[in-house]
Amino acid sequence: MKDLARYFLYLGSTGFGGPLVLIQQMRHQYVEEKKMISAQQFDQAFALVKAMPGPVAFQMAVFLGGRFAGFWGGLTAGVCLLLPAFALMVLAGIFYSSIVSNIYLDTFLQGILFSASAVILMSLKSLIQPNRSSVLFWVFTFINLILFWFNLLPEPVLIILFGLLAVMFNRFKGTGLLSVSFFMFDGEAIYKLTKTCVYAGAVVFGTGYALLPVLKSNLVDLDALVTLKQFNDGVIFGQMTPGPITITASFLGYEISGLAGAAAAIAGISFFPFFHISTWFPKAMDWMSRQKWVPWFVMGATAAVVAGILITVVHMNAGTYQKPAFWIIFPGAVAWLYFKPKTNVPLLFVISGLAYLVSTLI
Repeated sequence: MKDLARYFLYLGSTGFGGPLVLIQQMRHQYVEEKKMISAQQFDQAFALVKAMPGPVAFQMAVFLGGRFAGFWGGLTAGVCLLLPAFALMVLAGIFYSSIVSNIYLDTFLQGILFSASAVILMSLKSLIQPNRSSVLFWVFTFINLILFWFNLLPEPVLIILFGLLAVMFNRFKGTGLLSVSFFMFDGEAIYKLTKTCVYAGAVVFGTGYALLPVLKSNLVDLDALVTLKQFNDGVIFGQMTPGPITITASFLGYEISGLAGAAAAIAGISFFPFFHISTWFPKAMDWMSRQKWVPWFVMGATAAVVAGILITVVHMNAGTYQKPAFWIIFPGAVAWLYFKPKTNVPLLFVISGLAYLVSTLI
């Protein structure tokens, strides 16, 4: 238990670069270094975790902790992975009003948003890669782009719906059947926030980036609990901290209802993923790995996730497309991440923030 706590606190404090980087470090630690789990078992668990709702890095931490030390090991691993970034996000919430009132810091953050959008966009590569040759996947993605753009259905509904449609297509193809203050507390706001976060953690598939469209749709567009700027800045802070990107929810929760909101947000998002991984998932691994419909469901659900992330990136940068700096920094960051996927992401953020600040001052 002590080793688990020590390692996942370290990983949560130093694991910059997104969920896939965190998972690769877990693999190096427990498969290659300590040999506590075989490569086949680790890869099989990761493949199946991707087929489940919730953030994959958090769920893999819970899975490994549970495998090595039972229920309390899973709880320890999950909490320790989230704790450092959670503390940093609460600090960001405490000083947020001071940050945005400073025109230089605010401009610096706006520049970081451009490269943060590029990081989010490039995160789609891992989602698209397994499905890039599937015509059905691209058809589903295009349909979802339209549905998201006009906000016709909530993202979780689309994810489950298109996952099921993909399963049905596979089954029936060829048959002709398919053609604030620190201690403030707002009960109503916390209820809406918790409901959104529990909902997102329960039904959203993919990486932590896939949660962003749900958070924006509900907290910004529907309930107006935070502004688009606060959401964007929360994404920036989440990208700048180590650990899972889902920690963004803690900042949004703090802005909505202080420390209680931050705790409610991260607890809400983590509840169902932790429950799944620490209860039935280990026993169901073998059965799920033999089901032929699981990859099809993942493919259909991924199409909806990809479309949701794309539309969210578009909305996040609304109002900046007329600025020449955006068309230099954003494409530059995308190109840099494409050709150098192991880029130091925090350093990229600092460079883009400084570049935008300097261009604005000039």
